[in-house]
Amino acid sequence: MHFDFDAGKYAVYVWPAFALTAAAFVWMIADSLASARRWRREAERLQARRQVQGETQGEAGKP
Repeated sequence: MHFDFDAGKYAVYVWPAFALTAAAFVWMIADSLASARRWRREAERLQARRQVQGETQGEAGKP
């Protein structure tokens, strides 16, 4: 398979558009991964907090 990368007189518009599109995709992927990490940390923090509260309440109910 042979790709023709010659955009002719429109290359000045085509290649920067491709570069901007690639940069936008990289930005969106990086932002999504960072957001997922933040949500995972928050979920783990809340889960640990619930576990500690459950243990504390369990001890308070003992005679």
